[in-house]
Order: sequence, then structure tokens, then C-alpha cells
Amino acid sequence: MVEKSSRPVLGFSVNRLNGFTDGVLAIVITLLVFGIDIPEDHKFSEQGLVAFLLRIGRDVMMYAASFWLIGAYWVQHHAVFHFLRYCNRSLIWLNILFIFPLTLVPFLTKLKVVYRSDVIVVPLFGIAFILSGLILLGIWRYAVSHPELMWHPNIDPSVVRSMHQRIMIGPLISLVAVGLSFLNLNLGTIAFCTMPLFYLSHRSADSKWEKPEESSA
Repeated sequence: MVEKSSRPVLGFSVNRLNGFTDGVLAIVITLLVFGIDIPEDHKFSEQGLVAFLLRIGRDVMMYAASFWLIGAYWVQHHAVFHFLRYCNRSLIWLNILFIFPLTLVPFLTKLKVVYRSDVIVVPLFGIAFILSGLILLGIWRYAVSHPELMWHPNIDPSVVRSMHQRIMIGPLISLVAVGLSFLNLNLGTIAFCTMPLFYLSHRSADSKWEKPEESSA
């Protein structure tokens, strides 16, 4: 006779959800490099390496910027899900929605390189990060409102507020970058690149992190 566990099943494990997210974002970041084109009319034997690097410089810059931005969102996603012990179907679908705009980034990055002088391309690029940021905020708010999914039902209110504010940094900077792009396209790109700087550390959240085995003890 199989003995049933005394612990009620509160939801799905977050391991597969995190693994799926990590895998998709890893593919997205990898695909970015294919946006760096080798000019067909470049005469390698005559023009040399320096001329070649100068020609693909903008492609490399956009690759680096998009890589940097997706990395920042991955870090913030990791910070949010560190507090989660379980997930439910609603949270799974919210997470899928979070990923969707980011999967468009390689295509939007290529558009930004090809249509470098078109003011419409930067808003399209920014919309992807605005949507993902707002959906990530929705994930955090949903998780906090369902304490049964968390490692600790009673999270420090300062952490809840801090996480809320830091998630909003991405959409706000994206919105500012889009606005600046109508004045100067380069200013818009630079503004986007400042976003990850705000995610380098998060003392309010990091100081409250605990190992799962300590939390479950």
C-alpha cells in the first residue's frame, strides 16, 4: 500500500517553468548574433579587417544592446521566481506571455539595423520590452497575492515595494528611450542601454533570499 504524502499539493513545481524560460531566452540571445551580416560587396583582400569591422560596427552595437537588455530581464525574472516555491496554471500562462515579446527581439533588432533612419523602428523595439516588463510586474503582483505559492507567505513589505519599483524601471526607461528616439535615434539607443545598470544589484531582495532547504525546514 502506497502511503500518501501529508503535504497538500499547492501547485506545479517552478523548475520546469524556469527551465523553459531559460532555454527560450538562451535561444533568443543566440539568434541575435545572426543579425550581424557580412557585407557581400566587401573586398576582404583589398579593404582589410579594419574597414570590415567599421562596416559591421552598427550591427555589432545593436547585437550587444539587445543581448544586454535581454540579460537584464532574465536577471529580474530570476529575482522574482527565487521567491516562488510553486506555480499554477495562471502563473504559467503569464510567464509564457512574458517570454513572447522577447522572442521578437532578434527580428526587431534586425529591423533596427536595416531601417536605421526610420523613427518607427525604435518604438517597435521598445514595445517588446515595455510589454515584457509590464507582464513581469503582473507576475510579481499575482505571486504576492497568492502567498501559498511563495517560500515565505509573509514577505517583507519593503521587498515587495522594491521589487515592484525595480520591475517598472524597464518599461519606464523603454518609454523614455522611445520618446528620445523621435529627437535623435542614437539617444534612444543609448537610453535603452542604461536599463541593465539598474539591475546589477538589488540589495532589498538579495538580503532576503534564503536557500530552499532553509525555507522548508
